[in-house]
Amino acid sequence: MIGSTRIKRLKGRSTKAGSASATTRIKAVGYVRVSTEGQAEDGYGVDAQDRAIRAFAVSQGYELVDLVREEGVSGATRPAERPGFGRVLELAEGEAFTVLLVYKFDRLARHLLHAVTTVHDLRDRFGIVLRSVSEPIDTSTAMGEMIFAILAGMAAQERITITERTMGGRKEKAIKGGFAGGRAPYGYTHDQDRKLVVVPEQAEVVRRIFAERAAGLTLQRIADGLNASGIPSPAGGLWRAGAVHYIADNPKYQGHVEYLFRFGGAEQHVLRPGTHDAIV
Repeated sequence: MIGSTRIKRLKGRSTKAGSASATTRIKAVGYVRVSTEGQAEDGYGVDAQDRAIRAFAVSQGYELVDLVREEGVSGATRPAERPGFGRVLELAEGEAFTVLLVYKFDRLARHLLHAVTTVHDLRDRFGIVLRSVSEPIDTSTAMGEMIFAILAGMAAQERITITERTMGGRKEKAIKGGFAGGRAPYGYTHDQDRKLVVVPEQAEVVRRIFAERAAGLTLQRIADGLNASGIPSPAGGLWRAGAVHYIADNPKYQGHVEYLFRFGGAEQHVLRPGTHDAIV
């Protein structure tokens, strides 16, 4: 019985990744990612990651086949769903490299499941191992894989902690009647302290909507009237029934704040008198 060529290929690639021969240099691909412009200021910018990966490749004697950049993409997104990482997979399918280099493992993925699944998939399908240039992670070894799983778990827990802290701050602000984030509703803007401030010309439109709704006009008829008057919608185009309903149903215009916070399977509805001025 003849085995599949896929298994033969994987066996061959595992050998290449595990040890470098005296005459053949291990081929590597670098992958750098930033999700926000702010990361360029705290040492995680693409240029800083680029330099670190190139220097590491030289120090290890790797041949750097390509260095893929992924900018403005959240680490919460599955790697396989990112355009840049799609290039990494194309190179992997073409057997162009055996080692994937990242600056830190969280550049690959924030979530533990996504990170571990991606690493195992690269290894099982293509015989590719992951190495971090700033952390002791080399998934070609059992110890490296264990360290990777531990650090991935720590990053996942850190993300949960940050989310809980942010959510807690927003809830506390909402409970006190403050504007707890999101886009300011039509009729308001917000100042530098994130407090809602009335926009007079838009407030007149809001009052018109509430008055016509109280008089019994349908949402569509109100929208048609606003369009006939040449008043642009919040999006700058024509008014539709849905936009009118959003305003007529929003307690912020009556001086209240309302939020539904969901996290960890629990939810909390907050409806409180607000600290901002009511329009109606």
